[in-house]
Amino acid sequence: MSAWVDRTSEEARLFNPSFLGLLVWSAASGYMEATRTGLPFELVFVALPLSLHKPTREALPRNPRTSLPAWLDENSHLRVGFVERTKGLLPFVREAVLFGAHHGLITISDGGRLEPSPRPRTLTRYTSEGTDDVRDCLRRAQFLGRWFGAAGTSATIMALWGIAP
Repeated sequence: MSAWVDRTSEEARLFNPSFLGLLVWSAASGYMEATRTGLPFELVFVALPLSLHKPTREALPRNPRTSLPAWLDENSHLRVGFVERTKGLLPFVREAVLFGAHHGLITISDGGRLEPSPRPRTLTRYTSEGTDDVRDCLRRAQFLGRWFGAAGTSATIMALWGIAP
C-alpha cells in the first residue's frame, strides 16, 4: 500500500478508506440484519468488489431471496475479471476494514466476524451529499450482506465466484 500522499488523485477518490469503510459497514449491517451474526471477514473481500463494479451492481437482483447460484448461472459474464478486480482491491479493502475498526464503524469479534456499530453519522453525509453512484454502492453493499446471509457458507459463496478463502 502506497503512502496516502503518494497516491494518484483518482485512486484517492475512488478508494477513499472512509467511503470503503462505510461500504464494509453497509455489508456487515445487511449480513447482521439477515443472520443476527457478524459478517465473516473473508466475505468483505467479495462484497466490496461487487458493490463497486457498476455493471455487476446494476445487474444484482432486487430480492435477497434470489438464489445466488441460479443468478450467477444467468449472469456468468459478470464473473469475467472478478478475480482480478478482487486481487487489485485487496489492499484497499484491508485498509477500509482497519479504518472502519479504528473509527468505530465496525468491531471485529474474536471469531473474525465484522459487526456493525449503530448507524454512523458519516453515512448521512454520503447519502445526502453523495452522487447517485455513491448511494447505489452503499445500498447494494447492504443488499450483498443480506444476500450472502441467505446464500450459504463463506466457502460456498466464494467458490461460486471462483475464488478461494
